[in-house]
Amino acid sequence: MVDIKTFGEGSDLQLIHGYGDGGFRVSGSRYSGSLFLLPRLSTAWTPPKDIDSLTADDLLPFLGEAAPPLLVLGAGAAPQHPFSDLGAGLRHHGIAFELLSTPAACRTWNVLMSEGRAAAAALVAI
Repeated sequence: MVDIKTFGEGSDLQLIHGYGDGGFRVSGSRYSGSLFLLPRLSTAWTPPKDIDSLTADDLLPFLGEAAPPLLVLGAGAAPQHPFSDLGAGLRHHGIAFELLSTPAACRTWNVLMSEGRAAAAALVAI
């Protein structure tokens, strides 16, 4: 498990404190498997077995009616697929898309939350 420096206590922001061993540690809770994050909500998420087949329709139900303007996808170790169709599908709904490895996505998520940005993250467990 990789530990990430925390931003302090007393916030309900979903900050990632660690990742690895097939899951995540978020705001003091341990989650096994992949995870979908909104600023104040962590939800178990099961990506398709072939992550390259992920579509906007797979993710939109997790975003709610007032979808944030940015979705960060942590696609495992090192993404080999450009996810062009996924990006186009999200942009069609007004959502920008950032593709990163899961470790980079975890770090990016914490920076976004520390800046008070509205975002979502779909994180594939490693």
